[in-house]
Parts: sequence; C-alpha cells; structure tokens
Amino acid sequence: MVTLVGAGPGGRGLLTLAGAEALRQADVVIYDRLVSEDILALIPPHAVRVDVGKESSHHTVPQDGINALLVQHAQRGGSVVRLKGGDCYLFGRGGEECEYLRAHGIPFRVLPGVTSALAAPAFAGIPVTHRDFCSSVHIITAHAKKNGPLAIDYENLVRLRGTLVFLMGVTALPEVCAGLLAAGLAPDTPAAVVENGARPNQRKAVSSVAGLPGAAREMGLKSPAVIVVGAVCSLSGALDWFTPLPLHGKTVAVTRPRERAGTLAGRLRAL
Repeated sequence: MVTLVGAGPGGRGLLTLAGAEALRQADVVIYDRLVSEDILALIPPHAVRVDVGKESSHHTVPQDGINALLVQHAQRGGSVVRLKGGDCYLFGRGGEECEYLRAHGIPFRVLPGVTSALAAPAFAGIPVTHRDFCSSVHIITAHAKKNGPLAIDYENLVRLRGTLVFLMGVTALPEVCAGLLAAGLAPDTPAAVVENGARPNQRKAVSSVAGLPGAAREMGLKSPAVIVVGAVCSLSGALDWFTPLPLHGKTVAVTRPRERAGTLAGRLRAL
C-alpha cells in the first residue's frame, strides 16, 4: 500500500491528523525538498527515508525515478508514504504517480494537504474571497512545462474578475504582471507576493500589479512564493495577524532533549 500525503505549506501545525498518523505508521517515506524537519520528525526511527529533493527547477530524482521507487518499495511490503509539499493533487504530479501505481497493480490512497494557495494568503492577511470584492478564486501554475512558454490565458483571467493565485511563479513575476496588464487589468489593482507562506520566516510585498515586480525585487523575494492578484490584497494590512506575533521571524533554541521539548516547542510555535 502506498499513501500519498500532502504535507501542507510548512510546519507540523498545518499537517492533517490523518497525514501525521500515516507517517507514524510508515515503513518507508519518500519525501520532497519543501517538507519541514518538524514533520519529518514524526517518521519512526525504523523507517527508511528517501529524499527525492524535488523542486520546480531541479529534481535530484526525476519523476520517472520517483514512480519506480514507489513501486519497488511497495512490492517489498509494508507501508509506503509518498510525502509531498502542499496538496498531492494541486500541481504536485500526484495524479501521475497514482496512474503509475494503478498500472502496476499497487493499491494506494490519497490524504489531501493544505495548499499554499490558500495558506500563504491567509497568513498574509488576505482572504481569497470576500463578499465585498469577489466571488471566485482561480489557482494557476506559473511554472512552464519543460522550460517552455507560460500557457496562461490572461484575457480570460482578467474577464473573470476573481482573485488570482499563481503558484511556482516568482521567477516569472514580471511576465505574469505584464501579461495581466496587457489583457486589460487595471494597473492599480492590488497584488502581493508571499515568500515562505505560513512559515516562521514568511515575508510579503504588497503593491499594485504594475509595481509588484519592483517591490518584490527590492525585498529580494525568492521561491517558494505565492503571487496573489485582486482587490482582496488591499486587506492585507488590516487583517495581518501573523506578522505582529512576538516571535515572528525569530529563531529560538530549545535546550532540552527532543523527547522532552515537545510541549515547550509547541507553545513557542504558536507565538
């Protein structure tokens, strides 16, 4: 049996209960680069860990190799967990992995994860829908397949008048903003880039669509980051609950053995 687990956008607090339980019962865990250490700490000592180092521009193990690893370990018996950042089925190639498992007669299940498309805006004070601003939200990948051109229909996106959330697109930010403006989006439309969304080191730039590339460049924002475009971004300042936390952006060393540090570490994470 292979269990695909969405690890969420960052720390253990946004990992689902079902996902955490699957990790605790795992014999083999095959995981991506963006999975945090506090989630990996849930893996039992006896379990085999396989780091496939997957990120948008570089794969330590190519997708074909990951597929083969899943089948190889599953055929040996035991519980295999495929641990993926965010949600398995949202631009995570989880569907391709499940197709491969099905073709090789391997049973599987999928445990959804909290996607950064929702978590990053929420931690940045941006509700992706709001009755006073919009009635729809649209999630788009800004990562081109095999380094080809972006296949984004900017005119239709602008016509929808909803909140736009672009994933894996920080390097394409100037191109995305230029495409939206060329399609008729008002230059003063609020927009934001959220780097390391829902993580302790989260940073954000809030500007207009026209000014966002410059604002992000000035702050030096890098991947992983989420781009949000729409009137709801104007609420970021008023609804920002995360940045004002007393320990936001700080690192605290807990000088206790790991087995005794859990309660204190949990309280510190909440700050």
